[in-house]
Order: sequence, then structure tokens, then C-alpha cells
Amino acid sequence: MPGLDSLLSASVDAVKKSGALENGALMATVTAVNSDGTVDCSRAEDDYPSVRVLSGYPSPAVGDRVELLRSAGGWVCVGKLMTSNAPRIQRGEATTPASGGTAGTWTEVTVTFPQPFAAKPTVTATPISAVSAGSTEINWSVASVSTTSFDLRCRRTTDSVTTFGYIATDF
Repeated sequence: MPGLDSLLSASVDAVKKSGALENGALMATVTAVNSDGTVDCSRAEDDYPSVRVLSGYPSPAVGDRVELLRSAGGWVCVGKLMTSNAPRIQRGEATTPASGGTAGTWTEVTVTFPQPFAAKPTVTATPISAVSAGSTEINWSVASVSTTSFDLRCRRTTDSVTTFGYIATDF
């Protein structure tokens, strides 16, 4: 009875896709990112097509491990699961050297993160050492950011060391 087998298979498949047999949440893998803002996901042999994505998951990618929640309107993709124990935010201090007697010359120090990031972080730095009002001009920049380090550059109108506080995050 091939007709009955096809009907039974289609019914089982429809029940699986509806989420009626699942708990309220499951983990899946993104298999496609659709142009309408949805993703297709799979789990074992089950496919979950056109799953709506929450705004907190702005850059879905094929291969991401995600959490799906069942809602009254169907499945919703909450977002990517963290698959690494790498830190997401680190902070610290770094000191650029004096310019060696030539005020106004750029100096540089390479800062190595205590633990490597899983992805290239965004780094911000701000001077925290004394800069007297009206007598010192200071310029600084962050360059060559990688998962393990960054370069901190500084130029002052006085020949002195400068201490910076930094925050690095890969959110």
C-alpha cells in the first residue's frame, strides 16, 4: 500500500515540523540564511525551514549552533550558542614609553591579552596617567588588533610615559 505509506510519512513529518512532539526548546544547526530574515535549521534528520530570527542575533551564518524556541507562531531562533570558552571581554592597563628626548615623536607598545579571543575583538583605550591642563597635547591610537594582541601608539608634546586603560570585547 504505497499510497497509505506516503500519507503516513507525510503525517509524521508534519507532526515533527510542527513541534508538537518537542519540548519548548531545542538546539539545531543553521543550514541556510534566507533573504527574508529567516534561517533554515536542522537537527538530526529533522529540518526546520524559515525559522524567524530574533533581533539579538544580527548576523546568522551557516553552521552556527543555535537555540530554537517554540512559540504560538511556530519556531523562533533565539541566537547562536557560545561554542568556545574564550573570554568575551578583557580589560587592563598598558604604558607607552617616553619618546627618548624627542617630544612629539610617536611611541608604541604591543599589548598581549591575558587570554586569546575566539574572534578579533574591538579595542578601546583612554589615557589614565596625569596630563596637566594646557601644557600637554596627547594623541593616541589602537592598531594591528588580532585575537592575541594589539598595538597602542602615543604622541605627546612632552617626553613622558603614558598609561592607558583598555577594554577589548568580541561581542
